[in-house]
Amino acid sequence: MAIKENTKSHTSKRVRKHPSLKTLTHKQIHTTVFVKSTTPYVSALKRINKFLDSVHKHGSSYVVVLGMGKAVEKTLALGCHFQDQKNKKIEVFTRSIEVLDEVIAEQQEGVESESDVDDEDKETQLKKRTVSGIELRIYV
Repeated sequence: MAIKENTKSHTSKRVRKHPSLKTLTHKQIHTTVFVKSTTPYVSALKRINKFLDSVHKHGSSYVVVLGMGKAVEKTLALGCHFQDQKNKKIEVFTRSIEVLDEVIAEQQEGVESESDVDDEDKETQLKKRTVSGIELRIYV
């Protein structure tokens, strides 16, 4: 079976992922730790310990640790560490977070070369998608 080649110019799409919007109060800023997939494990442990030491200054009894997507496993590992090694009470909540992606249409065989058109001038679409996430509450 032979594969036909399409000689017409067609567009490919490039996706630019944007971070989710975070609206936090002053109290939440000082009691919330965000974990990314690139966050070093020991650095996250130290940051959570620092937040746990100063949590009473901000009128709370727990520290919130948030991770989404690929960071869920690392977030759960941090929770297990505080539960097993430090004997802290942990609550686990699952979340679904809506994020916006910018889809940029690119001409592969067009008159304009890629250097002629900036990303801002290309045709873009915003698409919503849902990412799974996890919230840990580590009590003092």
